Amino acid sequence: MKLHHTLLVLLAALSGCQAPPLKPSALQLSGLHNIMVLAVEPPPLEVDPDPIETRQPLYRQSNNWPYDQFLEKKIYRNPGGVLIAGLVSRDDAVTFPACPTADYPANDAGGLGAVAELRDNWTPTLELALETTAQLQAAGVKTVSSRHYCRLPLAASDRAANLALWRGAVRRWYEQDASPIDYLSYARDGVDAALEIGIGTYRLFNGQMSLQLLAKLVDPATGRVIGRTATEDYSAPADGTADPLDHEAEKFRQAVRETGARLIARGLGELGLASAPTAARGVAPNYRASLTANAGTTP
Repeated sequence: MKLHHTLLVLLAALSGCQAPPLKPSALQLSGLHNIMVLAVEPPPLEVDPDPIETRQPLYRQSNNWPYDQFLEKKIYRNPGGVLIAGLVSRDDAVTFPACPTADYPANDAGGLGAVAELRDNWTPTLELALETTAQLQAAGVKTVSSRHYCRLPLAASDRAANLALWRGAVRRWYEQDASPIDYLSYARDGVDAALEIGIGTYRLFNGQMSLQLLAKLVDPATGRVIGRTATEDYSAPADGTADPLDHEAEKFRQAVRETGARLIARGLGELGLASAPTAARGVAPNYRASLTANAGTTP
């Protein structure tokens, strides 16, 4: 267990976002009365060992197997809706997601997309954004969840299973000092800040999950980033022999919700938006149901 934890920490340190934290000034915080929370497009999950060794045990029989002749790395959707970047064979029984690449720009400009684009998949940042909204509301802050999400600055041609490209896009988004998204219309509607919720490190290593929550606070009137924080933790299943992706990935999704709730509480405390203990309390409601119920009221 200690070895696995050490490896997770080392891997996270190598791939994590390096931009320094930024806390809003007391004057800026005093002017925040209405916050809009947006999910940021997440990268696909990284799993080690690759799940194909469970789906097709033949591929774990020999270290000398010519993988490149029979396998290809792709983004696929497991039975629980989790998007995974991993190996697939020609006769693999996996589902490939429909990617709306036609709507993405040829460059890596980023921008806003409709949450409805993501409903076919289990999207962790949507749940974490709703949990963020719930925690801020519990702290007495007027908060709404947006019907839009932030697309990563990643060109349509690069939206494949190359995780290095996804990590680079997450890093570019997190390190921006000014948002490429035009939030001015939201400012005119009374929104004082846009809080973007993303994830950096997102992996399973021998059944242990490492999750990094990234949050950016944007002044919608100027587009300037006035707050930034990164928090990280890991979670190990109670039953060390159980694969958290089994049974429609319920254990994995629950681990993301519970670990994410703790990270959100810490992140909001670091931004000065709420006291850190506020939300170790629970889990956001099912995001699909919440988004449907709030479709007419969220920005």
